[in-house]
Amino acid sequence: MEKSIFLFFILLLTNTFVFCQEDKDSLADNYIYPPNSYNNFDGLTPKESWDIHKAAYIKQLKAKGVTGKEYKKSLNEYEKQKADFLTRVEEQNRIAEVQRKKNEEQRAQNEVQREKNEKQRAKNEIQREKNEELRKKYQKWIDNTKEILSKNITISSQIDNSKPISFTVTSNKTLYLGIRAHVKSGTTLIEIFNPKGIKEGELSLKSQLGSNNRESEYTSGAFDKTISTTEVGEWQIKISSQKSNGNVAMSVRQSIKSVMNE
Repeated sequence: MEKSIFLFFILLLTNTFVFCQEDKDSLADNYIYPPNSYNNFDGLTPKESWDIHKAAYIKQLKAKGVTGKEYKKSLNEYEKQKADFLTRVEEQNRIAEVQRKKNEEQRAQNEVQREKNEKQRAKNEIQREKNEELRKKYQKWIDNTKEILSKNITISSQIDNSKPISFTVTSNKTLYLGIRAHVKSGTTLIEIFNPKGIKEGELSLKSQLGSNNRESEYTSGAFDKTISTTEVGEWQIKISSQKSNGNVAMSVRQSIKSVMNE
């Protein structure tokens, strides 16, 4: 009986040892996977990750009993994969750096353009405010004046422009005279006379010769005058032209407020 129990115990130990023994051939050749990501995990560079995996790979080869030429071949293949991968990583980093610099340059250009646009908007706002102020002043001037004369005259060498243009002033309030003229050829003289025959102003235009001794497209001129104490009566605007072609626009307005309130 004691002998049977002893034999059973021996068999039990033997079976346990057999089932617990590790099979060296159970490890696949690719049990240790080399890193294949461009990302930097846990602060490690791609090369550092490969070096760590290489140590594990060598340990695996030794555990499998790989030696000699096979061992050397496996390490050479591993190093080749490592070199190829690091080359790809380097190229990827180079491309990423080039793109980063381009993005940085583009951001700088965008910032410069943004500042220019901001300055331009500020200038436009200032100009808008000035224009609005001028518009209000002009509107105020229109509201406080009345129109006496508004006329456009065509000047032609075929038309007699010697007849004066007359307008009547009935009060001595401030008078505003405005003349605009454009001539394409010849000479033109525009004169303004008060009821006493005294000349209050004039505008003289003469077409200029351009290149190849040809007359320029247009010669333009303007005349503006404000008369605070105006002569009452009939005023005249005389236009004298010689071989001239063009047009004259004239405007006369008078304040509707008294002189003392202006």
